[in-house]
Amino acid sequence: MPYLGRELTSGNYLKLDDISSQIDGSTVTFNLKSGGNDFYPGSSFSLLVSVAGIIQEADSAYQIENNQITFASAPVGTDDCFIIVLGLALGIGVPGDGTVGLTQLKDDAKLGISTSNSNNTSTVRVGGAVTSLNFAGPGVTTAFVTNGIATVFVQGGGSSVGAAGTWASDEVGVATSKVVGVGTATAVGTASSEGALQALGNIAITDGALLIDNDISSSINVPTGKNGLLIGTVSVAVGATIDVATGSVLVVV
Repeated sequence: MPYLGRELTSGNYLKLDDISSQIDGSTVTFNLKSGGNDFYPGSSFSLLVSVAGIIQEADSAYQIENNQITFASAPVGTDDCFIIVLGLALGIGVPGDGTVGLTQLKDDAKLGISTSNSNNTSTVRVGGAVTSLNFAGPGVTTAFVTNGIATVFVQGGGSSVGAAGTWASDEVGVATSKVVGVGTATAVGTASSEGALQALGNIAITDGALLIDNDISSSINVPTGKNGLLIGTVSVAVGATIDVATGSVLVVV
C-alpha cells in the first residue's frame, strides 16, 4: 500500500540451515550451512541468533570461527534455534596481474633513495620524482636476493673505461695489469703524457734500486720539451723505434 517517506529497502538477508535437531544439551559448537553448503559469516556481528526465543548477544553468548558457531553454554535439547545472516560479505576482488601501477601505491611503500643536501635529509622515492634506477658504468652488476632487495655490486674487470676493471687484489698489495697514471691529463705510457707519474712496461723500485727492462719492445718517443733517460745496455726489438725530437735529449747511462 502507499506510504509516506523514503521507500523501504531490504538487505541481503539469509536464513541459515536449522541446527535445532543437533542440539543435545552438551554440544556447544555447530557447523553453519546454507542450502547444505558451508557458510562463512566472517563475524559474529553479522548474525542474528535466537535460542529458545531469546536473541543472543554477539561475541558474548557465541563466537564465530570460520564456518562454525560456538555458544558460551550448550543450548538445551528442547530449545529451538534460528540464525539470520544480516548481510553477506562483499568481495572487493583482487586486482589483475599488471593492473597496479606506482600511482596506486602510498609514498612510504615506494623505494626511498637518500641523497645528500646541506642537512643530509633529502630523500626521493621511486614512483615519485624517480621512476627507475639506471646503474651505468663498467664493472657494475646487480644480483637480486631475498625479500625483494636488489644488491648492487661495483667491482673491477672487463672494461677500459674509467677506473673500473683497473685494480685487483694481490698478495703483495694493490695490483693492475694496465698502464699506471697518477694525475695525468692525457693517456699514459709515453713521454708526451702529463702528470705526476706515468709508467709503461716493467719499472720497479726495490730496496732503493730502480729496476727497468733492458729489452725495449715498444717504441719510445721523446717529444719536444722533454728529455729521457735509459739505463743501458738495452736492446730494441724488431719493429720498435726510439725517436728523439730536435732539441730534446735521451741519455743512456
